[in-house]
Amino acid sequence: IMKDKQRLKRFAYQYIIIDEGHRMKNAASKLSATLMQYESAHRVLLTGTPLQNNLHELWALLNFLLPKIFASADSFETWFSAPLAERAGGASAQEEMAMNEEESLLVINRLHQVLRPFLLRRLKSDVEAQLPDKAEYVVKCELSPMQKLMYRQIQDQGLCSVGAAGQLKVSGLNNVCNHPYLFFSPEQLDQLGDDANLLWRSSGKFELLDRILPKLQALGHRGRDVQLMDLLELYFNLRHYKHLRLDGAAT
Repeated sequence: IMKDKQRLKRFAYQYIIIDEGHRMKNAASKLSATLMQYESAHRVLLTGTPLQNNLHELWALLNFLLPKIFASADSFETWFSAPLAERAGGASAQEEMAMNEEESLLVINRLHQVLRPFLLRRLKSDVEAQLPDKAEYVVKCELSPMQKLMYRQIQDQGLCSVGAAGQLKVSGLNNVCNHPYLFFSPEQLDQLGDDANLLWRSSGKFELLDRILPKLQALGHRGRDVQLMDLLELYFNLRHYKHLRLDGAAT
């Protein structure tokens, strides 16, 4: 959209539909400025992010959808503040504080009035009946011997050394609980040898995962990688598990 704008903006589009539409709340952003150069009969924003009660951000969204109607940010903000300015004269400090609470409710109410004609909103209650029941299980596991050694050294000294990997500076204990390889550089990992079993035996969580996944896969369950992406991807490849990496990357 941005890199090829000189070629793409020559066309007149029937629809421009923007996913993650909340990105358009900054009218000064490069994406917003570029898209405003495109011509279209209709524009749609899709977002799962709740709209905030911020006048300028709301104006930026409406300006993209209907630039001829919501052309000026100053006029838009004046439309909200005009009724409040009439009430402000001669008020005491206590009255002003009370008015501020009332004003915020009035502004929110006006925001909702402005949004209503332009918004199709799907509530949780609309789709709740279609969602499967959520079941959450907490499985506790022991640290591996390597993790216990590193954990004790970090507690006592603030850093640790493991075999040929040498001395490693660490920022906290949490990553040790996930996997000790997170502290190693590629060169240090090479020194650990090519035994693939070390990958899951060096971490209590990975060792437990290695026992749980075959059972879950046999029962038709699916999992999702959300942390330790690189190590998990390496583990899945070594164990020949089909997997999909979801981390927002382009590839």
